[in-house]
Amino acid sequence: GVDLSAQPEYPFAFIRGNALELDFSGFDFVWASPKCQAHSTACHDTKRRADHQDQIAPIRERLLALTVPWVIENVPGAPLRNPVTLCGAMFGLGVVRHRMFETSWGAPQPPHPKHAGSLVTGEYVTVTGNGGVPKWTMTEREKRGLPRHVPGEMSLERWRAAMGIDWMSRKTLVQAIPPAYAELLGRSALELERQAA
Repeated sequence: GVDLSAQPEYPFAFIRGNALELDFSGFDFVWASPKCQAHSTACHDTKRRADHQDQIAPIRERLLALTVPWVIENVPGAPLRNPVTLCGAMFGLGVVRHRMFETSWGAPQPPHPKHAGSLVTGEYVTVTGNGGVPKWTMTEREKRGLPRHVPGEMSLERWRAAMGIDWMSRKTLVQAIPPAYAELLGRSALELERQAA
């Protein structure tokens, strides 16, 4: 892992630095997760989104020069090329967390199963921000005569279970990608390498 800020909860080897300047030689696989604020619909203020630098183009330029597999991860709406979209429902996770992945090898798009429930009825949670429930969710609950909150939906334990991550704090969890997503893409890259050998 590489970040400008210390990441004490990161479970693997960590380098404090700028990924846009890091020497990638010696790496077998590179996964880039540029800041998403420039593209996130969670930021409803267009001016605030414009205040964030788009890091996707500069990191892509660096990755295109590599001979090893690479991934760029970001939110729906980000300018990724031929991305696959992954969702918690694909892995039996209790989180609504759609993320897009541009890969150097053209990872296949898995089927997207119908969500078995919703945020409104409490089968899924959203892991974002400071732990609140999206305003539209509470509005829809009121329309349906449901309680504004589902017991435990904002608890750290529920969020950890929903993401498949049992070691992170709330602050770190909101920035994380479920490990199941990374495993699927990693296995896809390994399969491609095995076929080429």
